[in-house]
Amino acid sequence: MRLLFIKLMFLVVILVSACDFWPKELKPLAKSISQQVSGNTTAWLAGGDVVVINVASSPHYRADPLELETLATDIAEQTIEFSPAPLESIALTFHEGAVSEDPEKMREFIFLVMEGQPVLQPHLDVDSTGPLTLLEIQNNFLVHLEESLTNEQRACVPEEVERLAFIAGDPETLDPASVEFLSAETWNQLDAFGKRLILAQAITTKALFSCN
Repeated sequence: MRLLFIKLMFLVVILVSACDFWPKELKPLAKSISQQVSGNTTAWLAGGDVVVINVASSPHYRADPLELETLATDIAEQTIEFSPAPLESIALTFHEGAVSEDPEKMREFIFLVMEGQPVLQPHLDVDSTGPLTLLEIQNNFLVHLEESLTNEQRACVPEEVERLAFIAGDPETLDPASVEFLSAETWNQLDAFGKRLILAQAITTKALFSCN
């Protein structure tokens, strides 16, 4: 998995596009989480609305996947309550031992914050190529919005997503200026997987506005 790399890329993108928001260490939050998980924790606020948390050497690393997911969600909720300003996303990684980039020794959870609540993002297929598909966007984004949509929106949004994805075409050859909510400055710094992820979010956002 390359999610840790994507997370670091996100931080770089944020710092480049919003250089006034330098990373800020959240020591009180890290201390609270350390006591909760019995592990060494660091927590950083980057870009003003993204929190990156690393937990090292916690016995919870070997917990049942559902149990660890529940714990991660609890920590995400705690992080939202701790933050004095609205958050956009939270990246939380449990490491088997010391913090490292070894994908075999980490269990990562990425949350988007929607209406003040953490929404766990699925582990996307980093090897996908070609234009985004409706199924890809549904499984990874729309499924989390289902309960908040009206019946009319449930019919409209998938159709609009499919239309926008067709128009956008392959993310690798996309001109970011042709899609709302995309910035050329940040787009050109992303790898192939990052482009798919950001384009899918932009398309979903545009579809929601169009079907509102």
